[in-house]
Amino acid sequence: MMIVEFNSLKPVKYILYILLLLCTSCKEQKPPQVTFDIPSLIGKNIDEVRKVLGKPLYHPIEPSNPKKDTFENEFEKNGETLFVDFNPKSRRISQLCLISSEEYDKLEDIMKIGNLTSTKTDSYYIESFHPFDSTPPFTGIKIYIR
Repeated sequence: MMIVEFNSLKPVKYILYILLLLCTSCKEQKPPQVTFDIPSLIGKNIDEVRKVLGKPLYHPIEPSNPKKDTFENEFEKNGETLFVDFNPKSRRISQLCLISSEEYDKLEDIMKIGNLTSTKTDSYYIESFHPFDSTPPFTGIKIYIR
């Protein structure tokens, strides 16, 4: 029978510990899920959008200065965030901004969260944005209403 001294296993223990730390710090990217149905929001005013998405996250939901041209409401669902810019006088939506809780290598993955299939239509066009420069990973998109 072979007897192994505990001290001779120390290097192996440290290696296993380091591997365990590395594995637990690695996060698998979750596949994108449709969270917001942005095409159904296009053409609605801010009051109609609030009926669909619920109460905005932060107050005030209306500007204190009614002379402002734009104001923003923020909505969150399943960890994803949607900012809605609107004109307080006309109530018309001018822009949506979808920010993902994940970073994705493909623009289509971010678009899927908003149930979007095209980057340009007659009613809107999309621009992506990145955390640092113009290369992936993608973290969000801006949807400009025409």
